[in-house]
Amino acid sequence: MTEQKLKKKSIQLHWEGGILNTTAQEAVRVKNTQVPQAKKTAEIKKISGRVSIRTEKKGRAGSPVSILFKFSDPEAKNNDSLKQLCSELKTKLACGGTVENGEIILMMRDVEKLKKVLVEKFGIN
Repeated sequence: MTEQKLKKKSIQLHWEGGILNTTAQEAVRVKNTQVPQAKKTAEIKKISGRVSIRTEKKGRAGSPVSILFKFSDPEAKNNDSLKQLCSELKTKLACGGTVENGEIILMMRDVEKLKKVLVEKFGIN
């Protein structure tokens, strides 16, 4: 086996009790003392309100993109909330996208479909 397959994430275990010498099948309790991951400090909230939409092709190898910018909701300044909205939009619209400089960039051309989803599903005008 290669070294890469042998290296796995180790977990520190603490035993309660000892090893049994009998053939009785009693359960041995094992505690997993893995440190829980730190929770995110900022709360992710839904973004609502008004937003401006523009389309661009220039500088993107001819691929049209729709850009959401100028959010009226102050929650849009939270990058995690923007990422959450972007993720939901990508799922609903079946397109790619990203968040850059406080703007959501979606790789799609159909602005009318984007407007419809924003109004119906998210309450954004």
